[in-house]
Amino acid sequence: MNTTLDTTIDPAVRTGSAPSPPPRRRLRRALLFTRTLIVVTGLLAAAVAGGTYIVRQRLAERTMVDAGTAVLTAQPITVGSADAAVVTRVLATERQSVAAGTLLATITLTADGGAARVQELHAPAAGIVTQINVAAGQIARAGEPIITLYDPAKLQFEVDVPLPTLRKLRLGMTTYVSGPGLSGRIATTLQQVQPKVDAGLSQAAPDRLTVVLRPDPAALATVRTLVPGLRFGVTVDTTTAVGGTPAVNSA
Repeated sequence: MNTTLDTTIDPAVRTGSAPSPPPRRRLRRALLFTRTLIVVTGLLAAAVAGGTYIVRQRLAERTMVDAGTAVLTAQPITVGSADAAVVTRVLATERQSVAAGTLLATITLTADGGAARVQELHAPAAGIVTQINVAAGQIARAGEPIITLYDPAKLQFEVDVPLPTLRKLRLGMTTYVSGPGLSGRIATTLQQVQPKVDAGLSQAAPDRLTVVLRPDPAALATVRTLVPGLRFGVTVDTTTAVGGTPAVNSA
């Protein structure tokens, strides 16, 4: 019986190249490569984002200056009598908003032993009642406030700032206030630095000056809901008011 020897040579063997992997293996390798590429790209992106975040944080620390703790203040509007009197009625209550001319109280004047005269006390301007200084039935001395108001449109923040910090600041810089009664920070403007008075009369420390911060118009509605005397944290954005007037002499 003749045996025929198959002398056909595989083309892959003839050319010396390895046989091509099956389609499934090629697909698996492609998927593995793609997955590796995605992971590496993600890690690089995360590293870049992390570095950018750190740089931004460091820049923010340099540009945002902590100015300390501010107090919300208001110019008081006092209502009283030039002469001693008995307060007969008080028609206002604390935290009440009143219009200019609103009847606040009545008093009875008894000066010089003459006949008693009843006098009405009216609000000289629109405002909010902060304090009933003399209650009904009590005697008010001449010139003593009987009722005190304030104008909510003229509220401002005051903060005592150390001189080294003040030398970094300029008038007109944007400042941010946060604290009780606020859902977040509100913007204010560094309006002025109060001139130094006699050290014996000044409430600020000798190495500090009082800075006045004026609320931005957009924040007025929120500020009007606050009570004078509350304390707030203050930060200053030193990138604003570039070229503005220095808050204090830098010398």
